[in-house]
Amino acid sequence: MNDLHYRAVIQAASIICFFLMSGCTSTLFIPDKGTSFNLAGCPPLMNCVSTESSCSLYQIPPIPLKKPLTPDSWQKIKMAASELDGAVIDEDRYGYIDITCYSAVFHFPDFLEVLISEDQKSLQIRSASMLGLWDLGVNGRRVEAFRARLKAMDISN
Repeated sequence: MNDLHYRAVIQAASIICFFLMSGCTSTLFIPDKGTSFNLAGCPPLMNCVSTESSCSLYQIPPIPLKKPLTPDSWQKIKMAASELDGAVIDEDRYGYIDITCYSAVFHFPDFLEVLISEDQKSLQIRSASMLGLWDLGVNGRRVEAFRARLKAMDISN
């Protein structure tokens, strides 16, 4: 194999690896304050779930609240989110939380976002892996664990 052919193979392999390892990010263009925005949907990869996804493959239902959001219930929601495996809260304001959840073994980062709905009666959720094309169902299980915690705390139906 000549040097030019070898370089072309290395470049092609690098590009393929980049696309295989690239994943999602948190929602872009979040305003500095307030909750009048939407979470991002999911890219066409098997590494994301979102209440805002237009594709049924990635769509999950919002988490209904028993009562409209109050400062007390928001504190409980934040506590439930922070207790998820590997969770580190990156941004927190009334009605919106941006969390990075790190996997136990390799510490791969995943992004979890929680946003109160306009009517203050449900939570919009997005959980996405930063790396890889497929999350092996981790993001869906994370959202369901969060949903179960909120039910146990009598916040959700």
